[in-house]
Amino acid sequence: MNSPVEQEVYLREAKPLPDFRLKVVTTAGEEMVLDLAPLIYSRDFCWRLRQERYFRMVRVDEHGVLSWPEGEDLAPESILRFRVLTP
Repeated sequence: MNSPVEQEVYLREAKPLPDFRLKVVTTAGEEMVLDLAPLIYSRDFCWRLRQERYFRMVRVDEHGVLSWPEGEDLAPESILRFRVLTP
């Protein structure tokens, strides 16, 4: 059995929120909020995403993956790692 972090989650839409968060909707219709700030500030390859204007250019590509214009993307199996859990 796969743990939640190992499951692949494919997206159909993403909306940027303040503080490097995204509201996403999965292909299964589930809505969730992702907090990408820890990733963005811990990885040098994410330097473009630290610019709010660029971060807001997020899109869901034809494979249901979060992506940005210069090639940054977030693999489906890692999305749940950034999920904000609400009580």
